[in-house]
Amino acid sequence: MAADHPEACACPPEGIPGFLAHLSGGDLPADAVREERCIRPPIGCGQPLIATDSTTRVFWNEAEAAAYQAEWQITGLCPDCQDRLTDDEDGYEQ
Repeated sequence: MAADHPEACACPPEGIPGFLAHLSGGDLPADAVREERCIRPPIGCGQPLIATDSTTRVFWNEAEAAAYQAEWQITGLCPDCQDRLTDDEDGYEQ
């Protein structure tokens, strides 16, 4: 099948992490989590979770904070990018 599409990537990604790295220009959710930031564009915003002025997102309760943290650890998306993604899925725009 690869011979049918010579314009395809010459170096196929290795599994899901390789595929995500290919899509994101080499950035992986694990990199974002380790560096305490959002995954870089075009997937996320690349911003640190704690701003330079030491401010951070405020959550309604511990359960909400835990849900956002769990999602961030899987996807590398900060709460704002998670909200944009779910708002887009619901048909809303911010």
